[in-house]
Amino acid sequence: MDPLVQTDVNVDPAPARAKFARAGQLAAILPRVLFIVTVLYGGVLFWIAPRPPLVDLPQHAAQVMLLRDLLAHTSPWQNLVQINLFTPYLVGYGLALPLTYLMPIGAALKCLLTLAYFAFVLSCVGFRWHLRGDARLDWLFAPGCFGFAFEWGFYTFLIAAPLGILFIWLAHTYATAQSVKKGFGVFLAGTVLFFCHGLVFAFACAIGVGFVFARYKSVTRLVLALAPFVPLGLLCIAYVLASRATDPLLGHAVPDVVAFKWGWNWHRLLALPVYVAGMSKDAARFLPLVALMFAAPWLWRDRINADRMVIVPMLAVTVVWFVVPDVALKTGYLYHRFALFLLPAYAFMFCARQSRASEIHGASSSSSTVGRFRGFGVQAAIIAGCWIFLTDQTIRLHRFAVENAPLDRLLAQTEQGQRALNLVFDRASPAYRSITAYMHQSLWYQAEQHGFVDFNFATFLPQIVRFKPGMLPPEPPRLEGDPSRFEWKKDNGHSYRYFFVHKNGPLPANFFANSECNVVLVTHEADWSLYERRNCR
Repeated sequence: MDPLVQTDVNVDPAPARAKFARAGQLAAILPRVLFIVTVLYGGVLFWIAPRPPLVDLPQHAAQVMLLRDLLAHTSPWQNLVQINLFTPYLVGYGLALPLTYLMPIGAALKCLLTLAYFAFVLSCVGFRWHLRGDARLDWLFAPGCFGFAFEWGFYTFLIAAPLGILFIWLAHTYATAQSVKKGFGVFLAGTVLFFCHGLVFAFACAIGVGFVFARYKSVTRLVLALAPFVPLGLLCIAYVLASRATDPLLGHAVPDVVAFKWGWNWHRLLALPVYVAGMSKDAARFLPLVALMFAAPWLWRDRINADRMVIVPMLAVTVVWFVVPDVALKTGYLYHRFALFLLPAYAFMFCARQSRASEIHGASSSSSTVGRFRGFGVQAAIIAGCWIFLTDQTIRLHRFAVENAPLDRLLAQTEQGQRALNLVFDRASPAYRSITAYMHQSLWYQAEQHGFVDFNFATFLPQIVRFKPGMLPPEPPRLEGDPSRFEWKKDNGHSYRYFFVHKNGPLPANFFANSECNVVLVTHEADWSLYERRNCR
């Protein structure tokens, strides 16, 4: 045979293999870079709106500043409220307090929320690495951070979330290789987590106990392994007993405060996947993205981790999803907020199949090529979906910042250190597409100008600043649900200097009618109005 022909036939395959290897490396590196960029982009969302449409965030800001003034003995409200240090919100408020001496309260909370978001994603990635899971599933860790808990402004819950993941990681390590040192670490970490948030604490401890039951069959080993969780349970009992004696609402018949509500109906079947992306029906637009994330490990032909303990977090989320009530102990939206953990718990179950490494490094069969392109396609679709979701949040937050700008002008017309009443007739924000965005926005007056605004979170048991006995307003949450029920005498109208009104349209005639004081309109900006009590007799 002609040697020239022989050379053409026996082409050296090394360059082709190198080419495939480089392509595989690029395919592995590019999604990782995009993941980091996407997570960093998510951190920007907290800073777009000066006063974000996160429903409860103004109340938490007001608590922190009220605590600061009480500690400095400069608060004009010392006869009204008192500090409560035995609270599961201690860490969240304690971290924010020193930052308020360096920056405005809004910036302090945003800073901590941003750090908590980064810490949550990073802790999920770390636990996934510990479990030897599929790195491509890291994309499932970010979207839920901007879902139900974010839009409701559950500040302390979001601050506790990364610590919850770290506790779960520690509990898994402890269950895998039990030791006294690790058990003591579980106890200490659990104690810290308790003072971050009670619900995250209970959720993480339940998973830790589940790890132990999944790991040990011997009764003796099981009892010994559960030892670190016993004092944590006693801590919970102590808190419950103390709560019964110090609850500001104890002995008050308050019809607008629900003590327990099961809240089970067929809507719950789809609730948690929707709440991954938001808190209203509008979030259902992103169900295809959530569904794709659920399908991804199967499309990538991942396998369930051989360590069967990895199923416990998803089992815990499922129990929360279908068993935990809507309201308990006067705390609402119990199961909804755990949508934050849905996708991470699901991702923790999987690890990449072993053959994937050979495919990435150049396997040339047609089936592996098809599988590789399918895998790239699924990953590209998830990346695109995440960017669409974050872009949607960006647009909505920017529009809300413009829509809510009139609140700045109202606050500029007020004096510091006055008591005010929050009268929100229209809670919804068309710009942010939220049905409750304006619910507590006037609490920024308390947070920024050292006032005191009702309805106030000092009404509730877990808060770090609570009403003293006998100092609760006559019917605390009544006007929050329906401000049209305001009655001057019944609601002690003379005790308020300012009335923050958010309403599309004028107030009913003679709304503030009384024989004690004149109430005048100070300024009207868009749907916001500021009224002031003057010339009392």
